[in-house]
Amino acid sequence: MKIKTILLDIGGVLVDLTGVKRLLNLIGNKLTRAEIDKRWADSENIKLYETGKLTTNEFANGFVKEFNIDITPEDFIAEFPLYAKGFFPGVIELLQKLKQNYTLACLSNTNPVQWNSLCERISIDKYFHHIFLSYEMGILKPDIETYTFVIEKLNCNPDEIVFFDDNEANVQACIDSGMNAYRVSGFDNLKSNLEILNLI
Repeated sequence: MKIKTILLDIGGVLVDLTGVKRLLNLIGNKLTRAEIDKRWADSENIKLYETGKLTTNEFANGFVKEFNIDITPEDFIAEFPLYAKGFFPGVIELLQKLKQNYTLACLSNTNPVQWNSLCERISIDKYFHHIFLSYEMGILKPDIETYTFVIEKLNCNPDEIVFFDDNEANVQACIDSGMNAYRVSGFDNLKSNLEILNLI
């Protein structure tokens, strides 16, 4: 396996996500973590927002109603950027090292509020040669179009790319597109997989 490009998911891999805990609290802990994750994944409101088809105000109004949370849409918008907290310890050093030896790219289902907040707070955009964001592309993982779009833009053979994501469906779809892909849970797991593959 001759890898030229390392493609990374953001949330749960490089960036600590605290949003689920906050949502559980807002809902009054009436749902489990797994139930929140499923509702998030199935939410049409979130899919529309993360593909750039809703404004932030439209999303906030719809989200508060859909999840029946005890907060105004305005207050939700104010705190929503911080649901993506920041880099896990050690991420910056790893990204700087990888960027010297590989084409480094990220692929994330995300939205303008959280991405812009991460750019402002931790300058996340400066660590990658290529950035693929769902709300800019208008498509989401695990849609196969997402991966074919990335392969075309990276202009290299699919088997020269390795992708790391914390969602099994995203990983499988990536493999189906011809890329190498591995499911990882958190930064430490990412680092150990990179070591096993002799990429660091």
